[in-house]
Amino acid sequence: MRATRRITFIFMLMGMGLCSAQHQSNVYRSEYYAVLPFWESPYQPVKGACPITEKEALKRIHLKVDYNANNQVIATHVKLGNHYKEFEGRFGNLNINAPLTKMVYHGNEEIHTFFDRFKNQIAVMGNVYRKTYEKDEQGRNIALTFADENGEMAADWFGVVRYTWTHEPDGSIIEERLDKNGKIVPLRSDFQFLRTRMMFNEQGYFGTIQNIDSTGNLVNTDSGAAVFQYFYDQQGRFNRWEVFDKDGKRAVGPSHTSGEQNTWYPYDLRDITFFNQELNPTTHWSGAQRWHFEIDAYGNKTSLEFQNSKGEPMNANGGYAKYVAEWTSDGLHLVSESYFDKDGAKTVHKIAGMHRVVYVRNAVGLITEKRYLGTSDELINRNDNGIAVEKIQYDENYRRTGTSFFDKQGKPVQNP
Repeated sequence: MRATRRITFIFMLMGMGLCSAQHQSNVYRSEYYAVLPFWESPYQPVKGACPITEKEALKRIHLKVDYNANNQVIATHVKLGNHYKEFEGRFGNLNINAPLTKMVYHGNEEIHTFFDRFKNQIAVMGNVYRKTYEKDEQGRNIALTFADENGEMAADWFGVVRYTWTHEPDGSIIEERLDKNGKIVPLRSDFQFLRTRMMFNEQGYFGTIQNIDSTGNLVNTDSGAAVFQYFYDQQGRFNRWEVFDKDGKRAVGPSHTSGEQNTWYPYDLRDITFFNQELNPTTHWSGAQRWHFEIDAYGNKTSLEFQNSKGEPMNANGGYAKYVAEWTSDGLHLVSESYFDKDGAKTVHKIAGMHRVVYVRNAVGLITEKRYLGTSDELINRNDNGIAVEKIQYDENYRRTGTSFFDKQGKPVQNP
């Protein structure tokens, strides 16, 4: 009898363990969002904006977030309808980095891995094959590290190999970003905040980011900025950004402006207007006072026009006024990218020297060639690397195996 009870107890424990594992890996519920979220820190890796229904998601680009029964995020999907969406044509995000991201939980760790639309595991942000969040006893994130395919230390786009977060009694979080030598790295290349104090707003987004010294005092950067304030609309879309110095006076930030105002309709970003310390129109580092986007029915950006404060096209620092993206009829794949001046005439990108990039795809939509063209639609060698044609190879599982480069005469280009 005792043996029977003992066996029954063992099976109960096994069942509890199995149930716990299933709770962690099975999809319990899903959420859908029309907008990939904006935020400056990977502390909060998933928080959508502009919630939509599953039916609405079938018609447009969206973020799908899967939760397990413990209310933990276990996957994010970037899709158009039921199809995974590649990141191309000025479409992307700082913290959602792949068509499919999977999260698993082990002890005090949350591990993220990344996959292409064919479910092949891939590297993102350069050579990041895996992200590992470390949590404290309350389940709060306290560190983030990156690893390459071999499990070795890797850096993200900004040279960061480790983020650390300290939770303060007032609810703020102090973030430090460290490179491979343990040196603090700026928030982003031009955003010269080093040690940052971040505070949530009432919507659960980071509303204030401050540049502080080791004792917690506000410090101005070279441009005079010490505080970034972020505002979001009721749907959680990034609405406005403002810059202040350590004394609370309006200042100039890294974009050469004192802030920006975004306009959304109905789901998507349509305009960004830049302003100075007097809240008057000013010129952004791009050379424009306003960015205007056109969007197709799926949510793809079909054009970006640089404008002056009156909404008139203007040639910006890249040597063009308008960028145009052409997509396949189903909205899934980018066909070409072109550049035009303020009068609508064909022009070339100032750095690369080409007017148009054409993407040649195979039957499953993978890019097999990139062709760089001039204003007469002729093959040209790019100014920056001498390439006219890129040819891309894949294996039977649709994983990229190599890329070959050629000039306009068809001669190979070595180490561009």
